Amino acid sequence: MKTEDPRGPWLPLWEAGRVAQEISEGAIYRNLDEAARNELAGISGIPEKVVGALKQPKPLDICMPVLNAVLAAQYYEVFEALQPPRTMAVYEPCVGGSNPVIIATEAYGGGKASYLAINLNRKLREELRGKTAHLKTPIRIIEDNAQRALAHLAPHSFDVACFHHAVNDILQTAVSEPRGMDTTATDWFPNERQMIEWLAEDARAGRLDQRGRPELVQIVGDAARLVRPGGYLLFDHWNWCRFIGVAWFPWDLFYNLIPMTRRWVAESGLPLAEVRLDGLDPQWWLILRNAPAE
Repeated sequence: MKTEDPRGPWLPLWEAGRVAQEISEGAIYRNLDEAARNELAGISGIPEKVVGALKQPKPLDICMPVLNAVLAAQYYEVFEALQPPRTMAVYEPCVGGSNPVIIATEAYGGGKASYLAINLNRKLREELRGKTAHLKTPIRIIEDNAQRALAHLAPHSFDVACFHHAVNDILQTAVSEPRGMDTTATDWFPNERQMIEWLAEDARAGRLDQRGRPELVQIVGDAARLVRPGGYLLFDHWNWCRFIGVAWFPWDLFYNLIPMTRRWVAESGLPLAEVRLDGLDPQWWLILRNAPAE
């Protein structure tokens, strides 16, 4: 897997003062719903809270409204640095109930982009619809497992595929379904500890190559087929520092999810080149560019 290193006016990424402006009055703030804007407007010391939200792992005293906006700002700045078309089509497998990629898509495209997600969990899908009802960007959500993406979507239909905090969800689903958990209907968050414990069990036993890795590599490979030549696959993950030293939580595994994904993709032989952006920490982010057309 080759590495590319572009330069541009948005680099280095995520300068704290610029991000604070984006979430308090700029591109991200303008595209939040009224409740989120009012919540941010009532928060003091946003620049200092942005510094905390950008840290890895995330600190204990983090301000959640600021964190949620900062996650959207991070994707927005990545879009600005990579410069896909403003009319870009964005694909997000395993979105759950999280909307940062959609907010960033709205901010970058001004409502002219489009967004499609595959979302297996029904409860989280409805949460996501509520969070994005105010946006102009056309949003489509398919209820299915991301492993069946090619049954619904045509190759080269998208400019960008985003795996926002999705690698762990893919692995958790892969180890939980065979154990009898219906991840479609279950209430995800009350059951997530059990999923993580099963994932830790399989990781300790060296079983991820049999259950976990194949599912992740397939979903990434399908995303590469769905993204147009020259388009991008974006991955991020973040940890809470409160899980350091917690007995049931597989800290080393979660700390290294992005490096592990990088290695698995490189070993898969998929025609993807890594893009390094100034300010992006490769421990927590991975950007891959699809092979351009010959």
